[in-house]
Amino acid sequence: MQQLHLMIHGKSSILDTRFWIASLTIALQLISFCPWAQEKYPALTNIISFDQLQKKSIERKVEWKNPDGSQEEMKILEMAIPFNEAMKKRTTEFVHSVYGLDSIWLNPKMIVFHAMGDGDLKTSLEVSSFLNDQIPTSWGYLSNAGTLSNGAHFIIDRDGTIICLSPPASNDGLTSFELASHRWYIKRHQDGNPFAIGIENVTPRGDYTSLTKAQLSSNAKLARWLIWFENGKLGFVASHHQFNDDKNYNQFLKFFHLQNLKKQFRTRGRKDIGDNNLTEILKQIKSFKIPIKSFFE
Repeated sequence: MQQLHLMIHGKSSILDTRFWIASLTIALQLISFCPWAQEKYPALTNIISFDQLQKKSIERKVEWKNPDGSQEEMKILEMAIPFNEAMKKRTTEFVHSVYGLDSIWLNPKMIVFHAMGDGDLKTSLEVSSFLNDQIPTSWGYLSNAGTLSNGAHFIIDRDGTIICLSPPASNDGLTSFELASHRWYIKRHQDGNPFAIGIENVTPRGDYTSLTKAQLSSNAKLARWLIWFENGKLGFVASHHQFNDDKNYNQFLKFFHLQNLKKQFRTRGRKDIGDNNLTEILKQIKSFKIPIKSFFE
C-alpha cells in the first residue's frame, strides 16, 4: 500500500508540473497580444540613418510679410530624407493605385497637422518608417493600400524646432526655397493626401495631444509662412483625427473631386492633434489677418 501510494503521489506531481507549464505558456501568449506588451517594432530597412540625417542638416532662414503688414522671419532646420528614383517610382505607384493620379507632385490646398506619439525625435523617425524605403507588410492592412513609407514635409520637436524632412524642390528636383520656383513631393501622411502639406509633431509615447507652447507657436508660425509661400493656394487647416469619421472623409473627397480606390485600407483611429490644439493654432494664424479656416468647421 505504501509503494502504491508513492507511485500515485509521484504521478500526481508530474501532472501538476505539466499543468503549470501549460498554464504559464498560455498566459505568456495572451500577454503578447495585449497592446501594452507590444513594445517592439518590426525591423525596417533604412535609406538613411538618423545620425546621417543630422550630419547633413542645413539651417535656413526665411522671411515674409503677413496681411496685417507685420514682417516675420523663421529658422528651418533642413534634414532632407533622400528621395531617390526608387522612392519616386514607389510614390508614383502608390498615388496611382490609391487615387488614380499620375503625378508625384503635390497640389497644395490645405495643411494637415499630426502628432507622432512615439517619444523623442530620433525614435519617432526611426519607428515610423520615415527613414525607410517602404513600410513592412507585417504592419497589416496599412500595407494593403501600398508599401510606400510614411512621411511628412515637416516635423516640430518639443522645443519648437522646425525641421523640414521633405524640402520644396525646383523643376529639376533640386531643393528650392524660391517663391516663384518650387514644388512639393506628395508624402504618405493622411493616406498620401495629394492636396495637403503634412506637419508632424514629436509627442510622448502613446500621447498625441500634449503639444508644448513652443510647438503650438511653431506650428502656427510655420503655417503662416507656408500660406505666404504658396501665394494663396492654401485655404484650409485640419488635424488628422478629423478624417476618422467617414462623413468627414467623404466630404473631403467630394470637395476636392477626389476618389480613394482603396478606401477600405485608409487610416482610422488617429488622435492627433486634437480639437483644442487645432483651435489654438488656427487662432494664432488668424491673429495676423490671414484668411484661412478649419476644413471641418
